[in-house]
Amino acid sequence: MLRHYAYFQVLASLEEKTPAWNAALAGLSVLSLVEDARLDYSIVDRDWTGVKAVADSVEAIKEGSPLRRPLLKVVDELKGAANWNVVNQILFSYGRALDYDGHWNLAVDVFSTVADIALEDRVPELAIEATTALGGAARRSGDWNRSAEGYAEAAHLAHTIGDKQAGLTVRVGTANTQMAIGNIPAARTIFDDVIAEAEASGLDGVASRALHGRASVAHLQGQFADTIALAYRALEKTTDPRAKDGITADIAAAFQELGMNEAARDAHMVISLTSRYQWVRWQAAINLMELAFNEGDEKSFEEYGRELKYSALDPRLRSYFLLYYGIGCLKFGRDEEGMKCLADARDFASKHKINQVMFEAEAALAEGEKEIRKAAAAKHWAEPASPEVLHVAEAFAQLRKTAVSSPPAEDFV
Repeated sequence: MLRHYAYFQVLASLEEKTPAWNAALAGLSVLSLVEDARLDYSIVDRDWTGVKAVADSVEAIKEGSPLRRPLLKVVDELKGAANWNVVNQILFSYGRALDYDGHWNLAVDVFSTVADIALEDRVPELAIEATTALGGAARRSGDWNRSAEGYAEAAHLAHTIGDKQAGLTVRVGTANTQMAIGNIPAARTIFDDVIAEAEASGLDGVASRALHGRASVAHLQGQFADTIALAYRALEKTTDPRAKDGITADIAAAFQELGMNEAARDAHMVISLTSRYQWVRWQAAINLMELAFNEGDEKSFEEYGRELKYSALDPRLRSYFLLYYGIGCLKFGRDEEGMKCLADARDFASKHKINQVMFEAEAALAEGEKEIRKAAAAKHWAEPASPEVLHVAEAFAQLRKTAVSSPPAEDFV
């Protein structure tokens, strides 16, 4: 297969000289330069005009893009006495930036390149990190086979060198894939096992990831108080800003399910004021869209709908957007549009094996127009919230006040 085929696909789909086209061309140019330099490093000095052309292509990326900095650092490193491990670490950062920005197919390509170089240079730790990241990016793009291959390779490498933390991290990724394709019992079992092992070994970072996944399982099973308790435990165990954003988004969604709209809005506001990552902002927008139709706020519902409709959502988020947008349309009396959107959600989820959404869309369609409107009505608490849930709600009220009074966080790679 043509190397970096994903890049050629993206370039072919975009208008030349647009910001997205420039960014994709720069990424492809840097990857090609790295591969050429690994075969014959003297090309960097011999073909200095070619290196300058690559640097110019990176400079063409708009200022402020998270993709610009790592690509410039790769070129600068190659101009000096290149340390290939440093180059590869920077490439991994570039892959992370693509992943966070929603360019999952390109991220898979970069992580694959990083893994290949790490294996050639006998750096197994980076190879494990890259193949694990590959598994996650492929899952977000809906490529289950590629995701499974990435996780399998990472698991094999982790077992070979006896890296328990890496091995448990891979198992969290595998559980996330099981959850994404609807195998909830398998996902729950894996998460529970990893939580127990990670906490026993003092691996807070891995325990946080597994607790977050386990909270997602609880959410899918309608156990929303458990979702909040598990997710808050995950939040307390992590120092990763990206992980904190995702956990907070899930806590907000669970508050919504309990009808605790003020607490949900506090958590969403924390995300909107502090998050640096696109995927989390999209997830928050979907939850805010659901909150809007539950409260009968059609104007806000439409604003979020317009934003999300043209965003590069991954298959899972796209499925949920179609599902909730269809329910919202029915809520506001737009029957034909709502039923069509629910059918699209069912078909799209079926195509991408997002079974949970497929089942929910089929159930919504089967209930018919009248019952859909009832199901989409504002939710009420079935029983008073537990003290533990109220404690988390108060914590997010305080976080929201802090976020409002603090300057926005700077982007970083």
